[in-house]
Amino acid sequence: MERFELAVKAITRAGAALRASRVKNGDVQFKTGYKDLVTYWDKYTEQLLRDEILTAFPNDVIVGEEYPPSGIGKLTWYIDPIDGTTNFVNQHRNYAVSIGCWDGDKPVFGLVLDVEREAMYWAKTNEGAWCNNTRLHVTQRTDLHDMLLTTPGVQYTFLDQNDWREQLIKLARTVRGVRCLGSVALELCEVASGEADLFVTLRSSPWDHNAARIILSEAGGAICTVTGASLSINEKSTVLAANSVENLNGVLSLLSD
Repeated sequence: MERFELAVKAITRAGAALRASRVKNGDVQFKTGYKDLVTYWDKYTEQLLRDEILTAFPNDVIVGEEYPPSGIGKLTWYIDPIDGTTNFVNQHRNYAVSIGCWDGDKPVFGLVLDVEREAMYWAKTNEGAWCNNTRLHVTQRTDLHDMLLTTPGVQYTFLDQNDWREQLIKLARTVRGVRCLGSVALELCEVASGEADLFVTLRSSPWDHNAARIILSEAGGAICTVTGASLSINEKSTVLAANSVENLNGVLSLLSD
């Protein structure tokens, strides 16, 4: 079985388990505080995915959110078992399972499953981006005043004190509207599918964005950090995305004023 086929099988199985799950007392724990959650199902899902991958490809590297990295091979899988854990706990919707596969610094494929909608966003390098069987394309908007900006965390992006607060508030006042879904992977897929035009977050980990960034790129979008630097494969970082390189540069110019 090829890696992509295995990933589809594994993420589909994980999604079915999560849809059938119910969060019980004692399932939820705090990492760094009451806003930073981990559940029994985060750990269960990541272990399920790790077991499937390593059984078939024991030398591949796995980098996930809940367990230390493993493996010594050339290909690396980036796994987020539940992207949007707060949504999973409070809403039981608007959360995703994310799997990205990279050959060194070269993307191979990415999958993001919107679990409750059973919407599978996926892309292979140079083969386009898709949601289930529908081809994805970013919007063609060019005027910031017409654009929709999405961010996974209104509080830490616009309300909490940070080095970018003033510039990001300026951006929010420039665009048509701001939306918050609460999932890095799903919001990057919203840009890829034309449901939003821009995305920003001040904190993201490789497992949050390394699958969705492949989908965004294959749909015609562009991505970097809020400083304009290339997005790292293995480091936590800020993330800025847009429906085109030109619009990404336009936002970067606004943020630097």
